[in-house]
Amino acid sequence: MATTRPIFIHSLFRSASTFFFQKFRSLGPAFTCYQEPFNEALVALNDPARHERLLGTQEGSVLRHPRLDLPYFYEFWSRRQHLAGLYRKAFAYEQYFLDESGCLPAAQVSYLSALIEHADGVAVLQCCRSSGRAAALRREFGGIHVQVWREPRNQWWSYKVADYFDRATQLIYRCESLPPALRRIRAMAHIGAGRPQPLRPRENYRLFYGLWLDAWLRLQPQADLSISLDGIATSRADNDDCSRRLGELTGHALGLSDVRASGMVFTAEEQGLYSEAEAEVHALFVQSGQATWQQVDAAREAARTARRGYECLEHDPIIERNLRQATLVMMEQRAGPARLSGRMRLAQLWMRRLRAYRQRSPALMSAPEAGDRGRLRRAR
Repeated sequence: MATTRPIFIHSLFRSASTFFFQKFRSLGPAFTCYQEPFNEALVALNDPARHERLLGTQEGSVLRHPRLDLPYFYEFWSRRQHLAGLYRKAFAYEQYFLDESGCLPAAQVSYLSALIEHADGVAVLQCCRSSGRAAALRREFGGIHVQVWREPRNQWWSYKVADYFDRATQLIYRCESLPPALRRIRAMAHIGAGRPQPLRPRENYRLFYGLWLDAWLRLQPQADLSISLDGIATSRADNDDCSRRLGELTGHALGLSDVRASGMVFTAEEQGLYSEAEAEVHALFVQSGQATWQQVDAAREAARTARRGYECLEHDPIIERNLRQATLVMMEQRAGPARLSGRMRLAQLWMRRLRAYRQRSPALMSAPEAGDRGRLRRAR
């Protein structure tokens, strides 16, 4: 039976959020799909002179989003008369985490209520900035809650497609109600009140991984369905099972066989950068009381399992490693005293080369058949 309850899809950036948004949007009038209701660009709702900005398109962008038939924020634009004056700039980052009461601010409740009330079909809210308020959203609005997550090391590299994602991460860390473990991580990275600045690779990854782990711990208990993007992209069985369970929750068939996720295989020589930063974050979460070692181990094992899914696909790990190493050197230089300047920084150049390589690689596959997995072996 089709649901009449609102559907919340929670993820961090670069987790196929636009893919899931487009899947629901393609079902037509059964759903009204809102992409990123906490996106800072939606402040344009409050100024009629800026409403046309909501009809901009991201087609052809480096973000590799699926092609959209309608503009990204079309659903907001078409309901702009009901939403004017309700969005607050603070929704995006300043109120990413809630205060000690754990309650949604009244302004957020009014805004989200308007989105749900004025939906023509079931409201689907695809959120990339909701992990810190997911429990409050469930208490306030009920509904169905889906978590989409991605293996953190590959996801961190996907963040490097554009500077926006590193800047957004630093803005989240400025939230007034930042949890204790993340406060420690913020202090270690010397995140201040000024403009976001380039960070060295280890600091950058530690900052990202702290947010990844926090989101994992918060979203797992709230999720009616937890979706591993890596799992459904590399395993036909996982893909079929996820499609079935999502259909049961929503009452509508949602085929996911065309999902894409680019994954890299990391060499043994590279592991230190990631494992050492992860170990630091794990200890901070346990010391602060935000997690137990059992919870940390569960998150760590889930990430390991997701990474293993890419090992059966064809890779050239030496080329991938060399491109990553070059990018890391550029990150070090950007964060150093003699920061690189100009619109086209060398780090972005190397990331483009890495993306171009990955786009040519057979590893960019969609849920291979079971027989294919045995034939596609990682180059050694």
